[in-house]
Amino acid sequence: MLELELIVRLAAQEFQGAADLLEESPENTNEPKLPAKAFVVGALTQFALGLHAPFLQTYLVDMQNYLYGVKNFAELGAFRSVGNVAPTVLQPIWGGASDKVGHTRAFVAFGTMMGLIFVYLFLWAATPIDLIILYVIQSILFSIQIPTWLSLMGGLMGEKNRGDELGKLGLITNISSFVATLASGALAVLPSLLPWNGEPWREDFYLPFLLTAIFGIVSSLLSLTIKEKSRTDDKPRKFPPMHRLLSQPSDFRKFSFVAVFFSFSMSMAWPFFIVVQRDWLGATLLEIAIASAVMTLSTIIFTIPFGRLSDRVGRKPLILLGRMLLFVVPITYAFAWEMWMVYLANFIAGFTTAASMNAITAYIYDVAPEDERGSHIAVFNTFTGIVYTLGSFLAGIFGQLILITLGSEYLSVFIMLIVSGILRFIAAFFYLLIEEPKQYSSTLRLEFKALVHRRRHDIDTV
Repeated sequence: MLELELIVRLAAQEFQGAADLLEESPENTNEPKLPAKAFVVGALTQFALGLHAPFLQTYLVDMQNYLYGVKNFAELGAFRSVGNVAPTVLQPIWGGASDKVGHTRAFVAFGTMMGLIFVYLFLWAATPIDLIILYVIQSILFSIQIPTWLSLMGGLMGEKNRGDELGKLGLITNISSFVATLASGALAVLPSLLPWNGEPWREDFYLPFLLTAIFGIVSSLLSLTIKEKSRTDDKPRKFPPMHRLLSQPSDFRKFSFVAVFFSFSMSMAWPFFIVVQRDWLGATLLEIAIASAVMTLSTIIFTIPFGRLSDRVGRKPLILLGRMLLFVVPITYAFAWEMWMVYLANFIAGFTTAASMNAITAYIYDVAPEDERGSHIAVFNTFTGIVYTLGSFLAGIFGQLILITLGSEYLSVFIMLIVSGILRFIAAFFYLLIEEPKQYSSTLRLEFKALVHRRRHDIDTV
């Protein structure tokens, strides 16, 4: 643990040096900021996710190896698909309901508790189909939390410091996930701390799944103590028409449609990453945990600098930066012969996540009316989630067909990873079509120049 604390401390020092160069301008200092309880709840929820989420596909792969002795890429693709569509298909309902009713934290608490407690039931799935069905139910329950949490946070922060506050929240939650993932990996290689009388291959997953449920309960109860932003009017809130957001011309609709091709291309690689780690390279659960933690650590290092940068140069440049580099990840996996290459790919993935994901959320906040942010987030997540589902599901089927045709698991995985990388590279250029809803005070070029010269470009020298 001492080594882990040192890593996190050094990471904080690294990004703080860059963040000082990109600090917010004085006019943002009076903007509302997220309360401390929001960071605590976010950290506990992300800790619970970090305990189990990086290992769910490993759990399915180990189950396949135990039951079949061979891979079924169609099942892997279906598993990733339901993990994408189930959390998103009902998000417009939850987001719209929270916008209408107003008791957002109650939705957050219920979704957090039920979604994370349900993870414990995965231990009793007898077949991959059972696990997929349980995963659908769990994902639907947790989907209540996703748009309502973002809507709750959006109402507690100011408009001008939105990227900065999202960056800070992302930093705290990613550190929490980082610690949880490494802890789960370490527990997997230690003797069992609690008795387990089931199948031996499930034993490594028992404690992480149990702790997920416990931390989920704590996080949900604490979320009820967050003070929501009071409403500025007493007008009845109508349930916003979901079809309008994608049927009428707007910046939001354009952004959603631009995301289609890239989302499909990105999700094509997802079912195969775990095969590279577990089967090609024979990674242990601890090594898989380290790979996930490397990505999280990379996100931690760059989250606050990129969050503040997006408030200065705009959301579009950061989205482009993140999306245009992401093709490197599946290409690196395709040629990986040792785990260090996986770690490198995951570090790049963390960098791109820090650059683009908070900027995407902030962009949606920018273009959405204040009282419909939950609905906009939910509709975007649903829209892209359906595309993710198609990408993972079809990739699993194509991978299985290649396996049957060529008789080679290696070629099947290799081809699908290369195709995903090529399509990601092409799809990234579609983000050039989006437009910023307002003007920003700087550009990426000026900020990079300021970073190189170690001084703010907008400060005059004597």
